Amino acid sequence: MITSSKIERCQAFEHQFVEHVCSNGLWSATDQLLVACSGGVDSVVLVHLLKKAGYPFMILHCNFNLRGEESMRDELFVRQLASSIGVDLEVKSFDTKTAMETMGKGTQETARILRYSWFSEMVEQKHQPNKKTYLLTAHHGDDLAETMAMNFFRGTGIAGLHGIPERSGTAIRPLLFARRSEILDYATGSTIQWVDDSSNLDDHYTRNLFRNIIFPEVQKVFPAATVNLMESAKRFTEIELLYRQRINELKAKLVQSIDGNICIAVNKLTQVDAIDTVMHEIFKEFGFGASQIPEIKKLFTASSGKYTQSSTHRVLRNRAWLLIDPLTVEDNAIVLVEAGVSEVPVNGFLLSFSAVNSLVNPDHDPGHAFVDARFIQYPLIVRKWKNGDYFYPLGMKKKKKVARFLTDLKLSKIEKENQWVIESNKKIIWVIGRRIDDRVKLTESSKSVLIVNLKPKS
Repeated sequence: MITSSKIERCQAFEHQFVEHVCSNGLWSATDQLLVACSGGVDSVVLVHLLKKAGYPFMILHCNFNLRGEESMRDELFVRQLASSIGVDLEVKSFDTKTAMETMGKGTQETARILRYSWFSEMVEQKHQPNKKTYLLTAHHGDDLAETMAMNFFRGTGIAGLHGIPERSGTAIRPLLFARRSEILDYATGSTIQWVDDSSNLDDHYTRNLFRNIIFPEVQKVFPAATVNLMESAKRFTEIELLYRQRINELKAKLVQSIDGNICIAVNKLTQVDAIDTVMHEIFKEFGFGASQIPEIKKLFTASSGKYTQSSTHRVLRNRAWLLIDPLTVEDNAIVLVEAGVSEVPVNGFLLSFSAVNSLVNPDHDPGHAFVDARFIQYPLIVRKWKNGDYFYPLGMKKKKKVARFLTDLKLSKIEKENQWVIESNKKIIWVIGRRIDDRVKLTESSKSVLIVNLKPKS
């Protein structure tokens, strides 16, 4: 029986919904709204609230084909719902089990990837010029509290403590202000029909474990736990904003780009307050976890050349600096240059070759090599230097190992590792960008000149 008090509560909830949308500017009357609807009570209530408020929208439904007849029942229910209220509907059917095998992920994660990938496609597909298109989901305050708790135990840090954001990209969650009990009260008070997903009772899923077991026990001790977490989410959002501003300020002071290398002065980093937190924020974008911060800190007192690495990057001590560079597969490539070739691409740069049949005055640009063509034998070999290599640096009559030559230039470990040479007839004629070999220099008797230019790859 629908009493007058129930009708009043339903009307109050509808008003609260519209007020929340308007006061927070979640969307405008001209925006396109796509509503994710599973057929469960939360998403069905969202559909009814939007219809009551007069917002134009269409429904999106995913059938993951994981629950046999129940999955088809849900799809049929949503089709009937869309038809009964006169809104457009798009349904996507997934072969989720095959996708799980392909992705190597669990049921929930695979379904989430499939779901949001399709939602993104639909937002893009339905987009119209001069209009904004949003995806609406029915996450509510209890979802928010559960997510905050799960993130806390996962150790996601401050970024996870505000739970589910009300807006992220094109996604909007307009029911985060409401408790699950309020949504259920509205559904029963408005005689709204919905379907229940039996998988919500399976406590093997993490969220169901928190929802069905952990939170009910917590609320026996702290009855207002969910409401307190919902309120805390707002404060954590603002705290994270202030935190992020300060971290960005420190990053701007500490992290520098010098000659294309990411560098951090050790003496500046060691003077920072809350150093472990600051270091975690700096180095996490290079694949380092919190557990690796102590290893990086050991580099503060290490000798040059010592390093530690993540799966994607390396942090190297180089004199007074920490250098961060990406890990690459060791490049043992050899590039052959035949006579008459004008340009060849090498790792990260280009070499151009030109022949001049007259003596020229070489400039002093280290990116240019002027060599006597009489001493050149093709094919030339372009490769990285290796231990044991030697040459006669221009101006010297004695040979010198390339390793010693690079060390004398006070190059960093990274710069040494990325050094290439050009070889002709088993002789190094140019340590690229550094020095040519004295044996191929131009003299008054030079008749033809080979000019090699080093330039960055565009």
